[in-house]
Formats: sequence, structure tokens, C-alpha cells
Amino acid sequence: MFESADPKQPFYVANQVAVSEENIRVLTTLFEPLVGIQGVGLYITLTKEFDEVPFAKDYKTLYQLQDQTNLKLEDLFSTLHHLEATGLIKTFIGSNPVVGETLIFEVEKVPSAGEFFHTFLLSSLLLERVGNVTFNRLVKKFTPRTFIGLKDAKEVTSGFFDVFHLSAESAIDAPMEVKEAAVEVPKDNKSEIKLGNEPVKIDWSFLLDLFASYHIDKEEVLKHQVEIKQIIDFYHLTEQEFVETSLITMSAGTDKLNMYAIQNAVNENFGLNRNKEMVRKQLQQKPKDADKTIKNLSTADAELIRAVDSKTPTDYLYELKEKKGGYVTANEKKVIYRLQDQMGLTPPLINLIVHTCFEYDAVLTNNLADRIANDWLQKGITTPTEAIVYLKGRKNKRKRPSYRTHKKTVRKTTDWSKYEKKNQSEKTMMSAEERNRIFREFGKNE
Repeated sequence: MFESADPKQPFYVANQVAVSEENIRVLTTLFEPLVGIQGVGLYITLTKEFDEVPFAKDYKTLYQLQDQTNLKLEDLFSTLHHLEATGLIKTFIGSNPVVGETLIFEVEKVPSAGEFFHTFLLSSLLLERVGNVTFNRLVKKFTPRTFIGLKDAKEVTSGFFDVFHLSAESAIDAPMEVKEAAVEVPKDNKSEIKLGNEPVKIDWSFLLDLFASYHIDKEEVLKHQVEIKQIIDFYHLTEQEFVETSLITMSAGTDKLNMYAIQNAVNENFGLNRNKEMVRKQLQQKPKDADKTIKNLSTADAELIRAVDSKTPTDYLYELKEKKGGYVTANEKKVIYRLQDQMGLTPPLINLIVHTCFEYDAVLTNNLADRIANDWLQKGITTPTEAIVYLKGRKNKRKRPSYRTHKKTVRKTTDWSKYEKKNQSEKTMMSAEERNRIFREFGKNE
């Protein structure tokens, strides 16, 4: 136990501690019977004395601390010892080249009520100080209470990705700035913040067994445990789906997980079943105004419908390329496969999408095919007949002449020849008497 009889003894506070409303509640209810009201006041005072970059001359003395707490020097150290004994303050003796020996106080965070009652020396001392009745009342006061109706209630909390959009790359592998910030800012002993509803629970034993059946070691899986958890949580995958997607990225004889390739594969395949189901429901809808639609078709339109109805998408693609010239690329065949196998579009509708794409571009691309397909489905177009009528309507709108008359605005400009003549006529000559008067008055006020 250290004491100083010198009120001019310098001191510093070494750290910064934020005191919350709950901390104040614990201090005044549980610690005050042990350290006294002066102890609580001294603790709060020291939390406000932190200086991040103290200069040699920027120090305070024990006399100033006495003045703030209204304590004698002897009582100040007695109170300080109580705070030290209960784990709220640590005291060090340091050496300063300018002021000499200094006291350094390190302020500890106020423990939670649970931590207090689990520290048996503190809770036993509290029981001794306040008695059984008050002690039991304090225990009840800090016992967590839960709403009874919550037991059978169903949680409908929104998850993080239900509300916010974050790129898959950032969600799975945090940017370097974020990782550096996590190193700089210390983490509390508490668990991570729960964002909305609970994340997906992973059966790691099952996942490890699945990978083991493909000769991938447990150590290799656990090495990427954090990334695997983030991918499964972000895309709401099952363990089986994650393993199957991972196998797509691996070649024969490979026993290493390529997380970058797995992320790309998952991102590519994510939501395909959901998209396919959405398209299936839309294709089941009955065509609108079927009789009216058929009446608007020409002979050429009828031939186009027969062509798209009678051929497979691949054959129709080759036929169009033969007519237009050029050749079919591997990517073009992938576009057709994606529209049929992954999106679930019907072959006739795919054929008409291909036909429409070639009216805009020489090559069939995913972007253009997706734009056309989405445009049609959003407008309830699910058959080639409806699509042809829709396309004809758009063409007619573009060809329709505009009969609006545009009012011409005539801006009035200046006739500079007249302007010069007018100004010349308005100029007046200064008389000799006026010139002499100006020269006489010039300089009088200087």
C-alpha cells in the first residue's frame, strides 16, 4: 500500500474509460457499500482526468484531487486503497525527467452485476456489509427478467442482408481497411454483435465428413473456417450445397480449397432455383387477349411463330447464323443453355429472344438476352405470339410521326449601325469654361 504525505505529488491517469448508465447503477448499488460514497466519487473523478498526450508540465497534483473530492490527503489514500482492493483502480509509481516521481492511475472498467456476484470475495463482503435481506433484494434487482409470452412466439426479425446491400466480396472477405480497424480498436470480452436474426448454424462435423469422403483433410477445411461460415451465412446454403459447389471448382487429384473460385461459383449459382421457380409461375399464367393478339399477326409473323415453335434453340441459333453470316460461338451456346436450364424458359420463347437479339447485335450475349427476357416477363409476355405483337407495337410507336408544332422563339438583337449613329448624336462637347472649372477645382481637397 502506497501513501504520500506530499499534496504536491504529481499524478496522471493512464487510460480512458467510458462510464455508462448501467455502470453507474452497479457502482452506486453494489460497490458503494464496499468503497463508500467517496470511493464512487473518486472513481468518477479519475475517469475524467485522462489526457491522451500529456506534456511534462501538464500534470495535476494530489492537492487538486483533494480539492475536487473534498477529502483530506489521508482520507484520499484510504479511499484509493478501497478502490484498489475491489479491482476498480490500479496504482503505479513512475519517473518523469522533469517533475520526478509521479503517481500513475489505471482505471479499470466497472464489471457487470453478473461478474460482481460471481466474484465471491466481493459478493461475500457485500453480504456482510448489507445483511441478508438487502443482499437478497439486490440479487433480485439484478436478476434478468424475460417476457413470458416470448417463449412460444415466432421470431420475424429482419437479417442484415434482408435490409442492406453489401457486395459479396466485402461480405465474405472484409476490406483491408476494415481488418486494420479491427486490429487498432480493441475488442471487448463480449461476443460479436448479433445483426438481426440468428445466422445460419453450421454442422461442422457433417461438413467435415462430407469433405473427407472426397479426400479433403479436416485441417484444410478448418483453415478456411471463417470464410466458409461467411459464405454459407451470406448465401443461406446447406452444408451439402456448399460441398457440391466446392467440388465444381476442384480438378482431379486436388485436395486444396480455392476459396476465391468457390466464392465465384456460389455467386454464379446463387438463387438459380428461386429464379427458375419465379419464371415457372409466370409462364403458367394465361395469355392476355389471345383472340386479339392472333388477329394482329401478319403472314410473316405466322411463319416466324412456326419457325420458333418447331426448332430447338441450338438448331435455331445455327440456322439464324447461316442466314446472317458468321459462326456460332461457345459463349452463345452457353447463353441458350443458361436461359433454358437455369432460368426455365420455354424453347419457343428462347428462340424468339435469340431472334430479337440478332436485330440489335451480331452476337448473342447474356446481358442483352437477360434484358429482353426480363422486359417481356415483367409485362406478362410468356408466349412467342404475345412477344411478336409487343415488338410490333414498339416499332409502330417509334415510326409514328409527331404533329406537334414547335413555336419558334425570335430573339431581338441590336442593330449596331443604328446604335452607333444614335450614340454619336447624343454626344455633347464640353465647353472651354467647364474644362477650366474642372482644372481649377482639381486638387483642392488634397
